[in-house]
Amino acid sequence: MTRRPVLLLVNPVAGGKPGSGPNLHDDPERLQPDALREELARRGLEVRLHELAEDDDAGTLARAAADEGCDVVAAGGDGTVSGVAKAMIEHPEGTLGILAMGSFNNMARGFGIPVTLDAALDVIGAGNKNEMDAGWVVREGSDGRPFFEAAGVGVDAIGFLAVEVAERRGWLRAARSLVRAMRVRKSPMRIVLDGTAYRTGGPAVTVSNGPYHGMGFAVAADADPTDGLFNVAVFHGMSRFDVARHFLSIARRQQRREPRIRQYRAKRVTIEGIRRALPAHADGVSIGITPVTFEVRPRSLRVFR
Repeated sequence: MTRRPVLLLVNPVAGGKPGSGPNLHDDPERLQPDALREELARRGLEVRLHELAEDDDAGTLARAAADEGCDVVAAGGDGTVSGVAKAMIEHPEGTLGILAMGSFNNMARGFGIPVTLDAALDVIGAGNKNEMDAGWVVREGSDGRPFFEAAGVGVDAIGFLAVEVAERRGWLRAARSLVRAMRVRKSPMRIVLDGTAYRTGGPAVTVSNGPYHGMGFAVAADADPTDGLFNVAVFHGMSRFDVARHFLSIARRQQRREPRIRQYRAKRVTIEGIRRALPAHADGVSIGITPVTFEVRPRSLRVFR
């Protein structure tokens, strides 16, 4: 079978965040853009290389390549991979390859793609394709937006919002805003799972397409991005600080069983705050406030796996 040409997008500054996992390879020379291109070419692929600059948009480049009949390999972290994946959803005939060079590599690990260099290259070279689900943020009057790891409401969103504040205004202001948000009185939520309504006084809900999000949090370790369902974790009877402590223990790879977290499965999830609107995120990016609806789009992304 004739293989499609490949655009290799390399983010040269991926990885290195505090608490990150092991590198794709211990030899940094093998992770250089030209070296990656040569490795793919050695596996029989026609490869065009683009090293991402600060003002490049990986999704725009991937979309243009897919328009030209190319597959796209993203060498970078979850931000780079997610940007490319969003573009590839629009081109169901195109396929995404992942070289996991980020700090936490939630998408690669969640999709079951190797996170060591030679194994990942071999997967792309073999050309076997699998279809992954995407989550979708549904907004009335708009097309919404996809996500691949997880979305969250309440405390789950507060930490991500603090990171956004830090990037814009510095970590001191972020810390202050985080402390203020954690002190705000919690609001009960109404959750509708495939038409069945529940009420919870818990401070957080996480809607997972795959097992990992954030700093490698595995709130829903059984989440499968090929089964057409979300795993929904509802934090019952826990304080905001209990939830934050639970996330931190998971990020440190500590096994922790928390009986107050109830797990559900659903194709469509709507969440609203009963007393006031609550912050929400998808893949660590603010999507505003509740009410918000999430849907599964089954088998919408093809990946080499």
